[in-house]
Amino acid sequence: MGEVKNKDSMWDNLTFKHIPEDSYKMRSKPLGICLIIDCIGNDTAFLRDTFTSLGYEVQYFLYLSVDSIIQILRQVARMPQHQDYDSFVCVLVSRGGSQSVFGVDQTHSGFPLDQIRRMFMGDACPSLLGKPKLFFIQNYVASESPLDNSSLLEVDGPELNNLESKAKQPGPCTIHREADFLWSLCKADVSLLERSSSSPSLYLQCLSQKLGKERRRPLLELHIELNSSVYDWNSRVSAKERYYVWLQHTLRKKLILSCK
Repeated sequence: MGEVKNKDSMWDNLTFKHIPEDSYKMRSKPLGICLIIDCIGNDTAFLRDTFTSLGYEVQYFLYLSVDSIIQILRQVARMPQHQDYDSFVCVLVSRGGSQSVFGVDQTHSGFPLDQIRRMFMGDACPSLLGKPKLFFIQNYVASESPLDNSSLLEVDGPELNNLESKAKQPGPCTIHREADFLWSLCKADVSLLERSSSSPSLYLQCLSQKLGKERRRPLLELHIELNSSVYDWNSRVSAKERYYVWLQHTLRKKLILSCK
């Protein structure tokens, strides 16, 4: 496992230096598919309501194995409806390692997080090219996996045979295949689930509250405030109770999820 040395990768820089003043078009009805995969079972019912109220078509799955997660992601990435929608959202909650998710499996080596992002890049999912693709991931990491690891998106996950069919190469286009992603990853120690199995993630609670009450503000601004809330929590609790949030994005425009 080593650092990606692709000079063309946009992920070498967390954000663009200059973000255009114009905004992404967010007018389609629905705004897009919101895929929620919850392998814990206590974290996402409120997010289903939040994204429904924002105007998304929510597809909700509970307690999936790694193989089922892969199957659902592949099916959603190939959905023809993306052509008519303005965005895509994925919420994933699972136990995992520092660079992978386990689903409900106890012995699986895990599905690399980086592979999820690749499924929705412009060459693999051309119907979402140029449209915002938002990922919110809560990963409860096993104790043997360090929480302070370097950014997941800078590490190659293992290649999985027959994971994806070969995507057709898009025609001439000025939009980079890795453009228009927002990747918000929160890691917490798996012991949080053992201490309070019925308590939802602080990170996801804050996300839902921000999107519900302040949806007409730019998403990046809301995420900065979410970070502040999480860090305030971390300053008052033990190391095992803390949440660690990473945000990376390649958005090219201002993103406001709702103008209602």
